[in-house]
Amino acid sequence: MLANAKAMVEKHPGYEVYDWNGKQGYPEVAEGGSGDGMSNTDCPFIVKVSIPDLNIRKGAGTNTDKTGAYTGVGVFTITQVKSGSGSTLGWGKLKSGLSWISLDYCKRVN
Repeated sequence: MLANAKAMVEKHPGYEVYDWNGKQGYPEVAEGGSGDGMSNTDCPFIVKVSIPDLNIRKGAGTNTDKTGAYTGVGVFTITQVKSGSGSTLGWGKLKSGLSWISLDYCKRVN
């Protein structure tokens, strides 16, 4: 059954699988421990993006569609962190609601 749920998540970016306790099981949620200060336990937090063309994606992973927008250089509030393909540090959900950015290209500022 879990394999079927995972397959549906892969087909429908933005879908998530939860266990009977309400804990998200797939895609896995970054829980911290990396010491970078960018995990769900740290949310919300502010990051600085120093590149002008960081893709904004519809879901947490390079396997999800791009929105067609870029962050630009600036500071952004992250409200949730998830692991996903294409990012070592995980993906951060933008407070603005535009969607997700790779935390590999961000530096925490608060």
